Amino acid sequence: MKKQVLSYLCCSECKGDLGLETSEVVNDRVKEGKLICKNCQSTFEIINFIPRFVDSELYVDTFGEEWNIYKNIKNSKPQMSMDEMKNYLGIQKEDIEDKFVLEVGCGAGPYLDISANYYKAKEVIGIDLSRAVDAAYENVGKSSNITIIQADLFKLPLKTKFDVVYSLGVLHHTPSTKKAFFSISDFVNEGGILSIWLYGYYWKRKIDNQQWIRKNITSKLSFKTLKALSKISSYMYCLYKLPIIGDGLRERVPIAMDMDREVRELNTFDMYSPKYINYHYLDEVYEWFENSGFSKIKPNKYILGMKGIKCNK
Repeated sequence: MKKQVLSYLCCSECKGDLGLETSEVVNDRVKEGKLICKNCQSTFEIINFIPRFVDSELYVDTFGEEWNIYKNIKNSKPQMSMDEMKNYLGIQKEDIEDKFVLEVGCGAGPYLDISANYYKAKEVIGIDLSRAVDAAYENVGKSSNITIIQADLFKLPLKTKFDVVYSLGVLHHTPSTKKAFFSISDFVNEGGILSIWLYGYYWKRKIDNQQWIRKNITSKLSFKTLKALSKISSYMYCLYKLPIIGDGLRERVPIAMDMDREVRELNTFDMYSPKYINYHYLDEVYEWFENSGFSKIKPNKYILGMKGIKCNK
């Protein structure tokens, strides 16, 4: 952790200012130490360069496993990550360059990499509840304009606002997508951008079948077994593309349909491993943006992405 990060961090419990005690510093970064709230005396460990504002992964342990197993897949494909940011979030270099940026749910850090190193953000903060933060730090944490924090998005330890806040495929994996949205929307500067991508509730039979499989079968499997099944399914792409047969398979036993085989495996694992998966409608999410004081609200290319500009008060 860079020492200057302390200027925009606060206690996740009471929002008080934090003091810093260091045990080990490497190249001007705190590798081991602790943050102590000056108000309520809560203590938060800094472990392996990452401030930890949670004691466990709570309901996202599957993502911690996922992003450490698949930590290099997306980070090795920067053009794919750029395309995803453009299509799912409506965000490109001109939105990010020289801006103060927050990514909620950074996983192994592929979009942190794009924002910081390709789009040249002034500073990027990546938040994740899971131990995916360790994979993210290994991948991109040494970049001078990236800070990675392990924290709960419902109790963000931040006392500053951001020019750009985005979250791709994360909020719908919480107990309440709506509450998660309102939690992060408070951290957008006036005139700043908020962009999210969620699962849309538009393919009912496919969704219902996927949910049944997840709740009754895959949730009871070990990570190793689910990974093996995800890998096997990733080789069935051609079968799923066939007329009639493929249509039935995609509806009854859905798998990810990405063109890249490794990404199909990762995304299929992602479809069947989480504890929470919520689905939403376009008008529902539009109303969230409206009620949070955003204007110029518009959907992004891929459903269900949406982007808005925080209104001036």
